Amino acid sequence: MPLREPTAPPPVVEVGTLAVAARDSAVCRAGEVGVCYEVYEVGGRSGYSFLFQDGGYDGFSPGDAVRFLDVQPVRDAAASTYAFRNVSQLRRDYERGLFQSALGPPAR
Repeated sequence: MPLREPTAPPPVVEVGTLAVAARDSAVCRAGEVGVCYEVYEVGGRSGYSFLFQDGGYDGFSPGDAVRFLDVQPVRDAAASTYAFRNVSQLRRDYERGLFQSALGPPAR
């Protein structure tokens, strides 16, 4: 499947913003729900980290978010207060169901 090229400005993404994967990748399947758990800046570039239903996670530049995700105009209230520390803590928080209100049960 070819990459979708951005045709509009990148969507507004905040911690707790929901998205649906537009295509399969190494961390998620097309149609899988994701939630932003971190908005970051590295070397003057902004990006968003998303956690998906089955526990995969990855970072996206604003352009990649447009290409790979269907960002929804919805934020999950519980996930919007998440304070990312590190991926080990993220995994533990996922496993204990902290993101279930945003993601629902695993897709697989």
